[in-house]
Amino acid sequence: MLNRIIKMITNNFGLKILAVVFACVLWLAVVNIDDPVTTRSFTTTVSVENNDYLTAIGKYYEIVNNSNTITFKVSGKRSYLERMSNSDFRAIADLELIENLERVPIEITPQRYNSYVTIASKVYYLELAVEDLVSRPYVISVETEGKPMDQHALGEMSVSPTLLRVSGPASVIERIDKAVATVNVENMAQDMTDSVIPVLYDKEGKEVDTKDLSFNIQNVMVSVKILDVKEVPLNFQTSGTLQEGYEYVDMEYKPETVQIKGVSSVLNTINNITVPEEVLDLTDATGDIEKEVDISAYLPEGATLMDNSQAKVSVTVKIEKHERRKFKVPTANITVSNLASRYSVAFLKDTVEVELEGLAKDLDALDETTLTGSINVGGMTEGEHTVSLELNLDSKYKLAKNAAVTLDIVPAGSSQQNSSGSNINKTDTQTGGNITTANKLNSST
Repeated sequence: MLNRIIKMITNNFGLKILAVVFACVLWLAVVNIDDPVTTRSFTTTVSVENNDYLTAIGKYYEIVNNSNTITFKVSGKRSYLERMSNSDFRAIADLELIENLERVPIEITPQRYNSYVTIASKVYYLELAVEDLVSRPYVISVETEGKPMDQHALGEMSVSPTLLRVSGPASVIERIDKAVATVNVENMAQDMTDSVIPVLYDKEGKEVDTKDLSFNIQNVMVSVKILDVKEVPLNFQTSGTLQEGYEYVDMEYKPETVQIKGVSSVLNTINNITVPEEVLDLTDATGDIEKEVDISAYLPEGATLMDNSQAKVSVTVKIEKHERRKFKVPTANITVSNLASRYSVAFLKDTVEVELEGLAKDLDALDETTLTGSINVGGMTEGEHTVSLELNLDSKYKLAKNAAVTLDIVPAGSSQQNSSGSNINKTDTQTGGNITTANKLNSST
């Protein structure tokens, strides 16, 4: 039986071996035709590992050119590739492998069918823009939006803490101009405190994107004092002596009143803002004085200007030169004093010419017929005399030079004839030693 089996196997053995080989080749051909090796593209997102590597050496990175998404080719049996998706692959970029601080090689590995598929040998890179990582402190300023209630104003504003430390890429840090904490004070009438998130701005006033930045604090406390407001007048004083013949006329300044702010207990004690006299020294001035005065230096303690633009006040001190004009004083307006009772007085002219000095507008307004004066004839005897005239002048005027009047002292009750032949009587009126006479014309007039 065994021999028969051996004979059957060895009979035409070569043909049988050939048939087996042919069958295998045929099977392989059929399989390759039905499930061939092919290539397919897949896309996945790159995962970055060891992020702290660049941070530890003071660097910041940013992925550029969308290189964190890659498309690659995979070869393998069609039956395997068709069952695979993008999620079956993992792409990793290890920052410790960075080259020239510009790119990191990407390692792609299949998560299944690892033995049946092959990833193309091309090297893919994660492209980076690397720059210095810097940290810089910024003083936090306080800004407000809205307005306090009427008759109230903003006072001192403070923030705690006062510094904000910002860390991030140098290109972003360099854009930062200021850090601002903004509070809303609309219709506020009393002090307030609020928690605020600081905002970063560039030099153009645009808000800086902070997605790549980190901060040592997130919120700050802002305190704002709300003060009362009061409107008060300005009071300017002057000092010094003008040159002879010049007079201070007026003073003009704008604004004439300013608004000040402070706590009510302080404002209640302030009725005006006085600028001391030494600020406006008129010594030897011969014309108008124009000066800009900073009134903020003269505010009472505890008060400040509502509007700092009003600190500079333009002041004009008007100085005018005196004029001289001649006037005729009626002798009828002259009072005679200390005339002995046995005499009477006759003025030789109806008027006495005097020269007065004063401002043009005052001289324009002067009515010479209202001018009065007096003479003292004490101790004088009969005959013609020239006597100093004392004018009764308003403080707006003064004599430019001494004035005198010529008169005739005659015995009481005597008469004198003028050139027209009429008799001129001299009438005495004595009251307390003062005698007022009627005016008489000199016979030579």
